[in-house]
Amino acid sequence: KLLDFGRCRTILLFVGGQHGRRSAASAQMEVSVLSSHGIPAGSILSVRAGQVRKQGPCVPQKAMKFNTAVMESNPFTVDIMATVASSRVTMHPDRQIYQIELQPQASASPVTVDKMGLELQVRELESHEAGAAQPIRPESRQRRRDEKVGTCQDYVQEHKLVQFMQSLMQNILVDRPQDPFAYMEKHLRSARGATAGPLAVVEPAPAPMPQPAQAAAPAAAVAVVKDDGKRHMTPLSKSFDGPAYVMQGITGFGSPAPLQQADILAPGSQLRRLRVANLGETFTTQAAETPLRTMTANFLDSSAWVTEVLMKEGQPRTYYKMLCAGPREVLHFEPRKVVATIVTCGGLCPGLNSVIRQLVKMLSIYGVTKIYGIPGGYKGISDPSRWLELTSEVVQDIHNLGGTVLSSDRGNPPVEEQARILMEMGVRQHFVIGGDGTHKGAYACYEAMKNVGWECSVVGIPKTIDNDVPMLDQTFGFDTACTEATQAIHAAYVEATCNANCIGLVKLMGRHCGFIAMHACLAARYVDVCLLPEMDISAEKVINHCLTLMLTKGHAVIVVAEGCGDTLLKSTGEVDAGGNVKLADVGPWLRDKILARFKEVKLPLTIKYIDPTYMVRAIKPNAFDSIYCSVLADHAVHAAMAGYTGVTIGKVCERYVMLPIQAITQQRPKRVNLKGRWFYRLVATTKQPEFTPDDAVPKAVKDADDGLLNDISEACDIDSVLGPHQEVRRLDIERLSMHFGAKDVPNTLNVTLKGADIGFMSDDSWVTQTLGWTESTTGIGREAPQVRLQMLRAGPRQTLHFQPEGVAAAIVTCGGLCPGLNSVIRELVMMLYSYGVRKVYGIKGGFKGAVEPGTWLTLTPENVEDIHTHGGTILVADRGNPPHAEIAKVLRSRGVRQYFVLGGDGTHRGAYESYEAMRELSWECAVVGVPKTIDNDINLLDRTFGFNTACSEALKAIDTAYVEATCNANCIGLVKLMGRHCGYLTMMACLAARNVDICLLPEMDVNLDRVLKHSAHLLKTQGFAVIVVAEGCGDTMIQGSGDVDAGGNKKLADAGLFLKDAIADYFKSLKMPLTIKYVDPTYMVRSVPANSNDSIYCSMLGQAAVHAAMAGYSGVTVAKVDETFVYLPIRAITESPNRHVDVKGRWFEQLLATTLQPHSLGNKRPATGKRTPRAGRNQKAIVQQDDPIAMEDTKLVVLDGYGKEQLCRALQRSDLISPKAEIRELPCLHLGERFGNMKLPNPLKGKTTSMFQDRYSWTSQSMYAETQATDPYYTMVRAGPREHLHFDPKDPAACAAIVSC
Repeated sequence: KLLDFGRCRTILLFVGGQHGRRSAASAQMEVSVLSSHGIPAGSILSVRAGQVRKQGPCVPQKAMKFNTAVMESNPFTVDIMATVASSRVTMHPDRQIYQIELQPQASASPVTVDKMGLELQVRELESHEAGAAQPIRPESRQRRRDEKVGTCQDYVQEHKLVQFMQSLMQNILVDRPQDPFAYMEKHLRSARGATAGPLAVVEPAPAPMPQPAQAAAPAAAVAVVKDDGKRHMTPLSKSFDGPAYVMQGITGFGSPAPLQQADILAPGSQLRRLRVANLGETFTTQAAETPLRTMTANFLDSSAWVTEVLMKEGQPRTYYKMLCAGPREVLHFEPRKVVATIVTCGGLCPGLNSVIRQLVKMLSIYGVTKIYGIPGGYKGISDPSRWLELTSEVVQDIHNLGGTVLSSDRGNPPVEEQARILMEMGVRQHFVIGGDGTHKGAYACYEAMKNVGWECSVVGIPKTIDNDVPMLDQTFGFDTACTEATQAIHAAYVEATCNANCIGLVKLMGRHCGFIAMHACLAARYVDVCLLPEMDISAEKVINHCLTLMLTKGHAVIVVAEGCGDTLLKSTGEVDAGGNVKLADVGPWLRDKILARFKEVKLPLTIKYIDPTYMVRAIKPNAFDSIYCSVLADHAVHAAMAGYTGVTIGKVCERYVMLPIQAITQQRPKRVNLKGRWFYRLVATTKQPEFTPDDAVPKAVKDADDGLLNDISEACDIDSVLGPHQEVRRLDIERLSMHFGAKDVPNTLNVTLKGADIGFMSDDSWVTQTLGWTESTTGIGREAPQVRLQMLRAGPRQTLHFQPEGVAAAIVTCGGLCPGLNSVIRELVMMLYSYGVRKVYGIKGGFKGAVEPGTWLTLTPENVEDIHTHGGTILVADRGNPPHAEIAKVLRSRGVRQYFVLGGDGTHRGAYESYEAMRELSWECAVVGVPKTIDNDINLLDRTFGFNTACSEALKAIDTAYVEATCNANCIGLVKLMGRHCGYLTMMACLAARNVDICLLPEMDVNLDRVLKHSAHLLKTQGFAVIVVAEGCGDTMIQGSGDVDAGGNKKLADAGLFLKDAIADYFKSLKMPLTIKYVDPTYMVRSVPANSNDSIYCSMLGQAAVHAAMAGYSGVTVAKVDETFVYLPIRAITESPNRHVDVKGRWFEQLLATTLQPHSLGNKRPATGKRTPRAGRNQKAIVQQDDPIAMEDTKLVVLDGYGKEQLCRALQRSDLISPKAEIRELPCLHLGERFGNMKLPNPLKGKTTSMFQDRYSWTSQSMYAETQATDPYYTMVRAGPREHLHFDPKDPAACAAIVSC
């Protein structure tokens, strides 16, 4: 029971009851071996129940009895160890009989353990039973639970324990004793035997003698329920109605308590529900049945709401509850009667064509036949004769083009005229793609049609590369623009570093907000100065900093946003056609200012000026934006078909929602917060000082936007988004101060980073996941028993646990390669040095290298400066797990206080073992993980770093296969992608490509016969096909050998080659012509540097990991959950099942809607791992011994078009060139002619080559037999190695010089 007294919280434990441990007398249990087969003599049966383990010979009919405190609902583990095999199974008392098959050890012969197994029975017994035991019935368990709960409550009431604890806490808070434990002990002695009632105030006990620092138990550590790791996301049962609040500490769970708003919201914050308009409120709905029933079972209704992420600390603010986007089971419109229009307005943006394409595709799937594209923006509505009819065939490949096939324009004719024309054309669904200005026009059009009573759904899709639309995570096109902007910065860096006394200056787009410039600088990492429109800038300070950079570094990279043309300069006040103020060109102005200053001080300087401007927006979207565009378009169509109107579709906290258009038009556009964490991260990267003018007047802080949406929202409480069976669970994490005492060292970032407000967080900075509807794990309907997590926000803390100058840190990477590993390593080193740490080690070879001193490297900012531009990892990754107790001892011997581990779930298990080993050694070391995998299969996380880059690279392979398939007759482009057990990489790449016909994932039960038949159908109907298969299908379509690699992973059969041969054989049996172009990028998708998106992600993860270690958090990993960076206990991800593609979920349905492959490619039929040998595979190549060039008689052979010889005679000069043509030799000077030839043997002979050129090795230009040209032909000496050398390579007196000009 939780008793609140201000900041202090006491936990009173009820021993027993529903969540308490049962007493030893009532927890007798029996495990018996009923039968066994093939078990060798000497095998041991080992049973662990709770903390008790018993073991003995595995003899049939022999029972083991336990008297131990075991929870009725907890499973227990049984280990069976035989001489050649072993197995582990988790048992529950509600099941009685278990059939167990033993898994052979790797070294065991498969013949000896072919049929090994046994049958176990487990029974829970009443303690008073004698003789034959009877299983306890469930109703008996429940009755005993209820009796114990009642007994505990009676006991507490009888002894007035609640009043006693309240009085005790009040006395402690008043007296503030130096030793609260001695104080409480004195209270207890005085209270023993006294009557119930308030206790007299007791004088504080004398201060005890100093003792070594002891662990202060966290609030959740007094839990009475052990966390067995299998109930991670299952709500705990409780005895009250309504949602629950539970603390999960290091050692277990606390008792559930009713959820209060103060548990998850900061004081003064409120929750409001945004109202969404539906045409069914005004017009009679058609109540049409959706045609998507064959594609999905995941339909939503009006109760599908979700909230934003909730912050427990910070300024009071309003959080919103939003309607989830997605298909509805009942439609407002009859699809066949719908006329739909699509219009794009404003500036260009990557992904416009992708949205248009997917709108048309999804409308066609619904059955809409009349779809018009309106060219020219809102102006084009006035001229229906220019409207374009859009079909699936017309838009098939437009996503590969930049810009928009519907020419965009600015300007807004009268909305009454727009509404009239749309009504005259019978338009029932109007899709508008644009920014905030476009959405204001869309809302005005919606109001105009509502006023005239026209039944039309108006749905917006927000777009802008500036990413300034409020509430949304980001707008489509922004990620692509950042990627292109990063390339421009990289070019400036190359110019700056490869030219003497050079500055690379880049101007990027961003009229009023600097998100593109800021994110591109974070992605590039080597920018020295970044100037944003939101900043108050002194040009004099910027130029002086440039002087300092050139004197210290010799080069610099400066990025300025175009919006600084309205802050550094004063514009003329002119406006363009769209009403936007024309800005002064700040790029050339800043360049000239810097050059003038350097000329004034007589310092040499070159400035390479780059202005990519429109290059960042006039391109096709990357993989991330491509998928984003598809999902937004699909949800827009779902909303319109269900009758929602006046709405826009967006992604908020990783949830796709419908927002009223006013939600983005009535709020101020997003701006870079100069006191926020993103700007602090920028300054931590650039190390730039503050550029604010000395005489600047502080800008008035604008009021928050709270209250602006009150007219379209209504207040609600927590119970409206969480039901009685749901739970908010706080994940507490380990702090070294619990065991080694608090150090309270002042944070040194205040000294090293002076250009930004750091924005420190407290230990109470808890953030709660979005509340409300989530997709069911079964893929059908709403998931009622649901746990939402409350996690600690990542970021710097006001005080540190370590003195930075005394810290030694170590970094290790394990497992397979992944884009971004070097980026994380670089950011870890840079942030550690920003804190003041000067000993940073890199461990080569994974966990194995940790115990080998020769593999440790010293890392400094200088030697990691450019590593993020390279793929892989400078710390050679490896698999394998030496004893982590030995690793801990080595870390202790090297004085390592911070240990950073980069890897997947297996690596994190090893990190947790190291963390526990160091606890056993009482070594004060923070262990922090950074999760990585291109498979994206780690649970809870939004995604892992490297996944985005891998998808982009996989997309290139699919595009290659599509070009080959469509440009060759009767061709199939077949691509195999990585993904051993999880198909996310393959699925997302196919969604981004949009041109895949068949996608096969490891989670699918693939029916090979149906795949082959569908392939033949595609070739007959469209003449080509693109098929993508994940490597993990080598364990589902094919049965492999069962061998494992060095990392313990099962070796998979090659699914790509198997499928290629199977398709070829099938088409051969049908006598159908076929060509297969097989593309296997495999390791190409993971061995590349991180792209812009992943690069920024890696920066954030690396910085957050260092903040955690410096603050003394240990046994944690850094993650992004619901678009928020948080710290999670390592166990939270290692004990959660790996994430897999849900073949009944929405993403898989999105895949089916894109590929249009039959849903019936299921019912797997494993095939043999053997493939039919391809012709010629085992045949030796025929080598022609005769060289016709070296023959004395060279002949001319003339063949006809069928290869038949028509003429054979001696070759003549006139056969090659005209009689008047002249052949001349171009002689080359050879030093041997002047100095004599040494004729030294070439050391390359027999090592790298056996083919050498000699003095007769010559070649000529192409010759024409008939030409009027009079220019001569030339013979030239062929380049290449010679068998004899003129120079002695080992001559110590000689050297070589290289110069580039």
